[in-house]
Amino acid sequence: MIKRGLSLGIIMVLLQISPSVEANSVLNLSDTHAQGSTGSIPWVTVWPGMGLSLNFSGTGEHIVKAWLDDPSRLTLDFDTPLCGSDFNNGCGSTTIIHLRRIHPLKFSHIPSTTTTLLTVVTSSGSNRKIYYFLVGYGNGQAKYVAVNINRDPRPALQQRQNQEQATRARVNRIEQGLIIARGRDTSQSNGQVFQRVEILLAHVRGGMSFNDALRRTNLAPSVLEQLEALAVSV
Repeated sequence: MIKRGLSLGIIMVLLQISPSVEANSVLNLSDTHAQGSTGSIPWVTVWPGMGLSLNFSGTGEHIVKAWLDDPSRLTLDFDTPLCGSDFNNGCGSTTIIHLRRIHPLKFSHIPSTTTTLLTVVTSSGSNRKIYYFLVGYGNGQAKYVAVNINRDPRPALQQRQNQEQATRARVNRIEQGLIIARGRDTSQSNGQVFQRVEILLAHVRGGMSFNDALRRTNLAPSVLEQLEALAVSV
């Protein structure tokens, strides 16, 4: 009975002193923010006893290089080896950086600072990007132990909105040109072509691309170009 009480007491003490994290233990950042495109550099914190993992898998890119301006308080580790010049040993697929707190070291000619800058270079095909993180050192309970860097959906959304706007503008030009062409076609010899143009416009308004609509209606691209030219000439 006494041994059981001692065991429970030891377990309770261990639970009290074991490091813990808050419920929201993962921080999410957009790739545009981490690249400094929003006008500021994200701040991340590393707590004692709790490393910090930065996960770039959400960007679809691989890490090719990373460095700390002040390496006296942190170590860098990766989920797979970074590539040298030979691309051997399973390298080339690194997506995670792990930062770990260490007791401060003294380096000659390198000043020790209360914060540091982590720079990460990633690659996706022939494109390279650079990410920046201001790293600070926390005390007490860790607020998070991982940072996910994800693609910012806003540029893709803006691009889609721009494409939709351009499509609507082109549909309006073709429709206006169609009205003009019909008014000038006194012999009504182009009636079938005009009907196919109307069908094409209906397909495009329904979400079909111009190329697919051209194939569906068996129209030549030059027909649409001529109608657009009529619209802008008036």
